[in-house]
Amino acid sequence: FSTVAQALKKYAPNQLYMGCRFAGFPPKFVWKSAQKYANIVSINMYQRDIPHEHDMFKITEKPLIIGEFHFGALDRGMFHTGLVPCDNQKDRAEKYANYVTSVITNPLFVGCHWFQWADEPITGRYFDGENYNIGLVDVTNKPYKELVKSAQKINKKAYQIRLKESQKSR
Repeated sequence: FSTVAQALKKYAPNQLYMGCRFAGFPPKFVWKSAQKYANIVSINMYQRDIPHEHDMFKITEKPLIIGEFHFGALDRGMFHTGLVPCDNQKDRAEKYANYVTSVITNPLFVGCHWFQWADEPITGRYFDGENYNIGLVDVTNKPYKELVKSAQKINKKAYQIRLKESQKSR
């Protein structure tokens, strides 16, 4: 982290350094090192929501961003739910709204990224065979209407929710 931070400072000053993207929580000494040198720390958090309390959050000194999260269901689309299964597309939409709300209301986080735009190919990705139902759209680019509506609704309210939360903590 220090090597990259020094190179950025020298060759690309005044740029945001987001460190690496952790796939889950690393050992504490790595987490602390990333926080020391990066401006924002990115982590993939595949779970139903983001807790406000976590041991790693207690030593967090920099803003955090979710690099990846998703939910999948088997009622339409692919044959695998991905890393966080849901009952159906309606449940998927509800889980999306709950997850994003948990990020918005946690003052440590600056945002989150859905993984990914489209479902993976039915035959699987060429490099690992993953064929998850995790897209906002299916493989024919047809939207999962429940999920898209849910995303539109919560994302339109994100700044209002965050502002209310920040005013509460004053």
